[in-house]
Amino acid sequence: MLPTLSNKALATILSVASGLAWAGPGPNISGPYLGDAYGQVDFRMEGERVVGTAAGKGGPCQFEPGTEVISGELQGNVLVGTVLLCQVGRPECAAREPHPALIFVNPQDRVLSALIRLREGCTSPALKQNLQLFLRATAPQEEAREAEPESDSEPEPESEAGAEEARAPAATAPAAGVAQARQQAPEVLTLDEGQRQLAAGNHAAAQPHFEHVLRTDPRNISAVVGLAACQLGRGDADGALKTLEPAAKTSSRPDLHLWLAHAYSMDKNRFRAREVLRKLMDLGWTPGNRPAEAIPETALKADIEAVMQQRSRKRTPGREAIGSGSTSP
Repeated sequence: MLPTLSNKALATILSVASGLAWAGPGPNISGPYLGDAYGQVDFRMEGERVVGTAAGKGGPCQFEPGTEVISGELQGNVLVGTVLLCQVGRPECAAREPHPALIFVNPQDRVLSALIRLREGCTSPALKQNLQLFLRATAPQEEAREAEPESDSEPEPESEAGAEEARAPAATAPAAGVAQARQQAPEVLTLDEGQRQLAAGNHAAAQPHFEHVLRTDPRNISAVVGLAACQLGRGDADGALKTLEPAAKTSSRPDLHLWLAHAYSMDKNRFRAREVLRKLMDLGWTPGNRPAEAIPETALKADIEAVMQQRSRKRTPGREAIGSGSTSP
């Protein structure tokens, strides 16, 4: 059976996968957020405490408006708390059950993301791939605007030099032009930015970054894995196979082959998926909830356990196989 994700492991996955770290006071996450598979949640902050309530019967769980679905304490950029999920599966899977979670807050994109491990045999339609929770802000963050201090003294008379500057607006135009040019400058496509967008669940935004890296460095395995993860996240198993299969012929990186098995599984080719998993285990790979492997490992959980059981049965002591040089009749 695969090991469960502890809160510490969740924090490691979220921090490493994002490749980012913010210092200083925690961000303000008040306001409406929307999850494609979870529905809308309205957040309010009471000091460091955060409470999220369902805004309407959105998503598959159909929570009643006003239901407290997320709550916890904001510690830096991590919300330590609980998430209420609807569940199906075995009889012991409660229809609605709160789960402990570490929710990573991306203050730049205003995205909340977490990995939540359910009980064995339970699934939740509110989670992507039965593992990931993503919520994105649907309204711009209200920035605190400090009122400009009013001066009791009369303004100083404008100097002659100041008057000349006022009469020459072209002198200040370059600064405004630089700021405008920066805003209009094209986004730089990098591997780090692609990984950051991927960690936030923005597959469409992340994919161009990995494609750009591969155009300049076709052998960059990190970009190959990132691109395939984007393609699988968007449901393009065929595209992911075309990305992964050539690289798998020359690279022995375990995460690449694990994503390849995941792509075969999504392509309804369980035989090839298990074949890749067997080769991985022959090379010494074992499941361990590593950050780069958490998603495919969870998706392939049943196949991994089946292959491990087959390998265990083959190692069970018994009658030796008859082979070349055997003295058995």
